[in-house]
Amino acid sequence: MKKLSSSEQVLHRIFNARQLALKLISNVTYGYTAAGFSGRMPCAEIADSIVQCGRSTLEKAISYVNAHEKWKARVIYGDTDSMFVLLKGRSIEDSFQIGHEIASEITAMNPNPIALKMEKVYSPCFLLTKKRYVGYSYESPEQTEPIFDAKGIETVRRDTCGAVAKTMEQSLRLFFEHQDMYEVRAYLQRQWKRILSGRVSLQDFVFAKEVRLGTYRGSAFSSLPPAAIVATKAMRTDPRAEPRYAERVPYVVIHGEPGARLVDLVVDPLFLLAIDSPYRLNDLYYIHKQIIPALQRVFGLLGADLSQWFSDMPRPAREAFGKRPFYASNPHRTRIDYYYLSRHCILCGELVQASDHLCNQCCENKSFAAVAVTGRTSKLEREMQQLAGICRHCGGGDWVVESGIKCTSLACSVFYERRKVQKELQGLASVAAETDCEEVHLQD
Repeated sequence: MKKLSSSEQVLHRIFNARQLALKLISNVTYGYTAAGFSGRMPCAEIADSIVQCGRSTLEKAISYVNAHEKWKARVIYGDTDSMFVLLKGRSIEDSFQIGHEIASEITAMNPNPIALKMEKVYSPCFLLTKKRYVGYSYESPEQTEPIFDAKGIETVRRDTCGAVAKTMEQSLRLFFEHQDMYEVRAYLQRQWKRILSGRVSLQDFVFAKEVRLGTYRGSAFSSLPPAAIVATKAMRTDPRAEPRYAERVPYVVIHGEPGARLVDLVVDPLFLLAIDSPYRLNDLYYIHKQIIPALQRVFGLLGADLSQWFSDMPRPAREAFGKRPFYASNPHRTRIDYYYLSRHCILCGELVQASDHLCNQCCENKSFAAVAVTGRTSKLEREMQQLAGICRHCGGGDWVVESGIKCTSLACSVFYERRKVQKELQGLASVAAETDCEEVHLQD
């Protein structure tokens, strides 16, 4: 299949379907013989003989490779029908040559149709645990550009968020290309600063996990998984929102009171994206509980301490609109977090007094402040018009004037950007109105 040209896609699909059919038949046959209760032809002896035959063949191949003096190779991992051979200090061309020799001799040792195939060379790579590895793969000695190949880790798993997958993949690529941990550390600290300062897209922090209501052991609400809790909350508001069996329910983790449990911090992403939302993304949870543990499992093999890297990093200042939402629905200060909101100047970022939007230095020059705020407002309005044009072209409606399609698709990156710009525009518009009023009053 890999030797076919790009013009033979139909033949490629036929061959691929044929091999998948053979694999499915073999797996189903093995499963039927091994299933003693629900199998249609249960015979544990056949299943055991299949496993024993494959295991003994693999063990003989591993012993033969390790004992061969010419290759000076060592099998570091073998499972079911494959093995990883370490060829320390060899080039990629030498690795392919030795690999083909190993495949030929192991195939000659076994009766037909048992054969060992030389599949690919990894240089470099990380072997984490069983069926979990990642590396740059080469499928032929003539290949110049490697392929990033990952199996079983967060870059290809669906039970994590996009921020973890993207951060891990880029970190691994940097290490594979430069072989320098300082490059990885600098990149991670830049990413952590972006997350802490709020300069990220919420789309990368949305989890989507399967929900199987009615199958969980614990009857208590707090014992349910986070996705099931979000689904249950939605059902309390609208019983028709019950998810289908094994449907993936999205959720995000927000900031809460000190000592709060995870079950109290998960909400629907639309609640966080709402214009008047009082919630804020729990950036520390994503860094400490998701990103750092995933990367530590990989780079910990090299002695790196990612928690220490994060502790040594200087803390950035959050953006003004991320610190103090002007549209927060808490006018009577009924929650304690109101008293901990950072108050910074929206122009220069300096601390301000009380509920002021501008610092003393910016207030001294009212004309400059009015022009700056108005300019930023105009820029956001142009961005909003561009996003509105994209949404109108995609959905065929005009969501700005509340007529037609109102898109709330969590899979669309434009939707997240639209809400972000809309929040900033609403906050800046109120400040611009106040600044213009003060300027007019001074001129009068």
